[in-house]
Amino acid sequence: MDCGGTTTVPDEWGVLLAVLGMVVATLLMAAFVSRYQAYQAMVRHRVRHIEHRLIDIASALHVLRPVPLSRELRVTLRGEVLARYRRIRRLYRGYPDVMNKIAEAEVALNGEGASVGSGVGRIESEQMFRAMAKAFVDLIDLMERGDTLQPIPQDVRAIFRRELGERRAEVYSRYYLVEAARCEQRNNFSGARINLSNLMQLLRHRGPQTAFVRELHAETERALAQLGLRIAAQAESKSSGQMGDEAALAR
Repeated sequence: MDCGGTTTVPDEWGVLLAVLGMVVATLLMAAFVSRYQAYQAMVRHRVRHIEHRLIDIASALHVLRPVPLSRELRVTLRGEVLARYRRIRRLYRGYPDVMNKIAEAEVALNGEGASVGSGVGRIESEQMFRAMAKAFVDLIDLMERGDTLQPIPQDVRAIFRRELGERRAEVYSRYYLVEAARCEQRNNFSGARINLSNLMQLLRHRGPQTAFVRELHAETERALAQLGLRIAAQAESKSSGQMGDEAALAR
């Protein structure tokens, strides 16, 4: 032992071990914080994904109010909105106003009744039409991917896809036929022809191959043919009028 009162070897080891313990504790805490932050980031990403689809579904249901979707489809979609809010609550209890949103989703689900009307309602503007077209894209994609929290059998999803496809074709027809008629009323025959041609292309390439959609396509073909006859008749009438004027001038 050192009689001069200097630090002994055991004391030096005690200090070293204390420092080492502090370093290890700091590293463990940093690792814990890092893992917790990674977990929180994963939760936020998952919540954003669930929320994104939730917003698409809720928005589509709102936009497609003029479309008489079946009660079964609407109940399924309302149930999906509710299931997503409940999943968000389990993942992240700090989600803003989540309990009220769950209660509102339950009320909306329980309030779904039978379809009102048998056809698509009035489409008031091009903006409304484009919003409706996007809503159909979102819902059809949802059913095609099977990206739902609720289990939906494949055959049921196929039925819903067909319904959405037919209703989308009906919306296309309602919008473009009305626009073609408006163009013709303004003597804009080329605009009327463009609207009918666009409708034929959409029905051919984006509509399901069902009897309902084929009838819409046939209706559009008839409208296009009748438009051609009216254009020809007007051109003939105009030509006859010009010939009459020329004859009158010749006399």
